[in-house]
Amino acid sequence: MRIAIGGFFHESNTFCRPFTELADYERTRLYRGAEMIAPLRGTDTEIGGFLRGADELGFEAVPTYYAWAWPAGPLTDACFRTILDRLKTEIDAAGPVDGVLLQVHGAMVSQSDEDPDGTILAEVRSCLLPGVPLVATFDFHANLSPLMAASCDALIGYDTYPHVDLNDRGREAAGLLVRMLREEIRPQMALARPPLMPHIVRQRTAEGPMAEMMALARAAEKDAGVLRVSVAGGFAYADVPRMGMGILAITDGDPDLAADVAEHLAGEAWDRRERFMAELPDAAAAVRTALETDTTAGPVVLADLADNVGGGSPGDGTFLLRELLHAEACGAVVLLADPEAVAECLKAGVRETVRLRVGGKVDRLHGEPVEVEGRVRALTDGVFRNRGPMRDGLVDDMGRTAVLDVRGVTLILTERKLPQWNLEQLRSVGVEPARQRIIVCKGAIAHRAAYEPIAARMIEVETPGSCAGDVRRFQYENIRRPLFPLDRW
Repeated sequence: MRIAIGGFFHESNTFCRPFTELADYERTRLYRGAEMIAPLRGTDTEIGGFLRGADELGFEAVPTYYAWAWPAGPLTDACFRTILDRLKTEIDAAGPVDGVLLQVHGAMVSQSDEDPDGTILAEVRSCLLPGVPLVATFDFHANLSPLMAASCDALIGYDTYPHVDLNDRGREAAGLLVRMLREEIRPQMALARPPLMPHIVRQRTAEGPMAEMMALARAAEKDAGVLRVSVAGGFAYADVPRMGMGILAITDGDPDLAADVAEHLAGEAWDRRERFMAELPDAAAAVRTALETDTTAGPVVLADLADNVGGGSPGDGTFLLRELLHAEACGAVVLLADPEAVAECLKAGVRETVRLRVGGKVDRLHGEPVEVEGRVRALTDGVFRNRGPMRDGLVDDMGRTAVLDVRGVTLILTERKLPQWNLEQLRSVGVEPARQRIIVCKGAIAHRAAYEPIAARMIEVETPGSCAGDVRRFQYENIRRPLFPLDRW
């Protein structure tokens, strides 16, 4: 049994610029054929799960093409077309295969295509011989579309946010595909999309209304004939018609049952719509609370929602840095992506004092640059290996990195933006997270997988920017309407 594996993945924020280019993939993960095996085997990734499934279920995994880049602005048409054509070419070159396993995101956008994930699945499907099944995984923040559902035999979504189940979902997709090939099941899918976009902090799957939705999905899977139910929280930062929450049900040969299950859960989500909303403190209030908190048991973690690098923002937002410096918050740690400032630190050298304008350089959505004077404590290559629940085993690269002492604040400057999803990121530059008083994380929920176990308190902060929690801040032109909470009825 030969099964082709591959992926084309991106979370595209249409409120961010610049566009995502082929070079962005080349700087992160772009693998042809067997190149993907060594760096991804045994990791908490979907490809790692496909490979695990091959080992456990006894099929031959045939690597084709894999493209993964950090969230940012939409893909250029040239970038999208180049990668998709390469993926199709490698699948065709794999020779006759019995099935295909793909990793997509579900919230990709390109310059000219508002549903590239659907296009990927449809065009890959067109490359396959009749009867060859296609199964794909998708991100919890997918904006699911009818084209995605119609273009493959099964779609399996993440069950966790923070996302700590990627390997398991890849393994699950592999198992479902093998059962299809053994003619044990005949999957039928149905998609329901309630007119709802949950607030990003209410999408956490460990508590609140989203935890209840996940419990309902697991309960539905116990019914006869139901194979899988996936709940997608949606991605608010993509101004496309499919934006919003989605429920996808898979049954064994019963499309009516799949539709009933999906619509029932969509109704349950709608009934919880008010509980999916949130009101959060601004930067000044959050810093005051952090300074009043007893940190003997661990740091206070401030989540800078609107500068969420994992949602595509530039990672150079300055609102919280400015407040911390104003409050003379000794023992705070802030990480900014600022290649210009890094270059100045490299020029000065370790132990030297530098005067810099940091942050606020990509756009003016995330605050103005801040004037700082500090001592260069360390310079590193910015490379580290993730350990722990998210991205375990993967190597990430912040680019050259400088650590400054600025009036009691530890300021970490990087050449490349990178989400704060792993404690090894700070440890790699000589900063032990558990010993800090305040840590600013450029994110919403994903950082909790690493930081919650060591934190005395976690505070989500409503800052301005391209990933603001309150979707009413954005001027949408293309989404479906009415959509709650933009419209209330």
